Amino acid sequence: MNKLKNHVRIPKSVRTAFRFPHFCFSPALPFALAGLALVLTGCPRNEYLVQLQPAGDALARTLVVYRADGVKSNGIPNYGSFDTNVLAAIAAQYPAQIPPLNLTQGGGRHEFRGEFTNALPADVGGAGACLHLSTSLGEAGFYEERFRGDDDLAGITARRNQAADQLTDLLLGWSRRELWREPGFAKLRRFLDVDFRRDLKNLSAYWWEGELVSNYQTNANEEFVVRFGQYLCERRYFTTGEMPALFREVYGNDSPALLRRIQRLVARQMGVPDTEPVPAALAFLADETTMEKSFDTYAAGTDLYHARLRQWQADKNRKPDAKPPEPSEVMGDAVETLLAFHMFGGNPDHLTVQLSLPVAPVHSNGRWEEAQQRVVWDADLGDPTNTTHLPVACFASWAQPAAAFQTAHLGKVALTGDDLTQYCLWCHSLDAARAGVWDAFLAGLQPGAGLTNRLAAFRFPDEPVTTGTNQPAQPPGLSTFPRELLTAALK
Repeated sequence: MNKLKNHVRIPKSVRTAFRFPHFCFSPALPFALAGLALVLTGCPRNEYLVQLQPAGDALARTLVVYRADGVKSNGIPNYGSFDTNVLAAIAAQYPAQIPPLNLTQGGGRHEFRGEFTNALPADVGGAGACLHLSTSLGEAGFYEERFRGDDDLAGITARRNQAADQLTDLLLGWSRRELWREPGFAKLRRFLDVDFRRDLKNLSAYWWEGELVSNYQTNANEEFVVRFGQYLCERRYFTTGEMPALFREVYGNDSPALLRRIQRLVARQMGVPDTEPVPAALAFLADETTMEKSFDTYAAGTDLYHARLRQWQADKNRKPDAKPPEPSEVMGDAVETLLAFHMFGGNPDHLTVQLSLPVAPVHSNGRWEEAQQRVVWDADLGDPTNTTHLPVACFASWAQPAAAFQTAHLGKVALTGDDLTQYCLWCHSLDAARAGVWDAFLAGLQPGAGLTNRLAAFRFPDEPVTTGTNQPAQPPGLSTFPRELLTAALK
């Protein structure tokens, strides 16, 4: 899912299954068939390259943005025109550039440079932070940033469930209009209202979880397709034996066969055995044009469509060229929210983040490139206003020991990695007076047999010294953590 690069084109039969309401009678189609039938093609898209490098207490940041439409024979991108309003919004978050940037022309590459401490600019969309902690024994650094998306899991889940309810209610209303006289309508109504409503929510959850896990595990999205396919088999949406025919129908763009399959599924839910003919009342489901007309007639009378019409009327002054909404769009809105289907409807922006470091990171979710001495993240980004996906998250921490100082006062490079990171955090938790006392103590240490004894004896002036074995238990003193950390490292 999120591993797909560039624009994604869907075969006509699958596009049809998403565009028109009949897909909703069978959640097997959008989930299982889309997983089989995706084809990658190149299309123009916005590229964001974020280059980071520690600079003392700050983080130097260079943002390169451009719009690419493929590459030339020499490997250089074909530059398109980048939105100048977006360029101006980015420039506002950076110090004045010298020479000044020309933002009136959107073509080519555009670079923005600045140094930031603590908070990072929301230039691509999102939020981030950096931190540098320096001590006599070494330094530690932290970087974390989210790009776009929404980290409100409760809100995302609520919106997806609401979309599932909206889709179900539309289908209930549509089926009532067409089939209320049929003997099996009560069974179909119960199926839609209870089972299908639940299954749509599970479809959304499987889709979302598969996309999320595939960030960290190759082929995870395929696993979730299979798992939901099994879920549908158990609930008789289709059988394992039907998969070869289903595969042929999709790759052959055989829309009539797919429509007949959905028609039979509806009949089955009305209590009609597979050995008996499909009721004549379901004939409208076998013809795409007739089915579209039927749904549009129903949808045009819904509150959802009237709300869209009112919004269009309200926006006419701002968007005079906007066309009035089609009735079928009420279904499309819910589908898009349910499955966060933006990857198929447009071309996602692309993000590359490069963090240059003097040492390999202690912790990171990026890819360490030893030769270039940098951590790299690479991902596609949804639209800045998209709130249906979790953000792209990047983080790294690193620690660089002060080798000369540690060797001179501890006899070796004792603190590295996580230990040095924790030590830096502890040091920067001290007030100025205690920090001065501790630094003076370290500067006076000398390698040798008495080193660990001196560490064990250290206390801050206001720190109580516990003696004797009959004393009640006391919480650890302020100096306990660094003394134990250094003693363990020296051993």
